[in-house]
Amino acid sequence: MFKSAACIISGLGLILSSFLSPAYSATIENGGVIHFRGAVVADPCEVTPRHQQFAISCPENNRMKTHTISYDEALRGHHPHSALAAVSMKYLNEQKTLAVVQVDYR
Repeated sequence: MFKSAACIISGLGLILSSFLSPAYSATIENGGVIHFRGAVVADPCEVTPRHQQFAISCPENNRMKTHTISYDEALRGHHPHSALAAVSMKYLNEQKTLAVVQVDYR
């Protein structure tokens, strides 16, 4: 009788500890480290808004090369100069006072 009661109590203790352990360990850990591998192969392009156009400067042969793209070209998705990045634009309101410019690197 004593042996079976001890087995039941230890079994219940094991089950109870399995439920409490994850919650306890989650409250103790304050942070961690995530490791990434890879390399930056090129500097990003710089986009400078101007009156009705963008100046886009991208690294090319260890120098920054600048092209201009009109707002209309960006709205149509037309990118005549850059093989490194494509620029597109979308207005957020009907008044065309707010827009999002997206740079997609190739």
